[in-house]
Amino acid sequence: MAITGRDIERLLYTDTPDPILVVHTGSTRIVAAAELGGHTGAVVVCSRTEILRRVGERDLTEAQLAAMAAALTAAIQDPAQQQPLWPA
Repeated sequence: MAITGRDIERLLYTDTPDPILVVHTGSTRIVAAAELGGHTGAVVVCSRTEILRRVGERDLTEAQLAAMAAALTAAIQDPAQQQPLWPA
């Protein structure tokens, strides 16, 4: 399952309270942190808070979104690897 720049963008701009990007049953979803327990088997990719902590409150370019998505895809495919270094 590949994370896309569009997935990251959806996470950043959703109205969902305290949103988390997950992979569940073969697709990406944005769920509220409070509802995460209702998604048994979902793999947590990242939260909006984590992204904002790393990149701040600014618009990201398509290239930056794609790079972030590629790093997150690699991280969920190989959880033992180091945390992704996202654009600063």
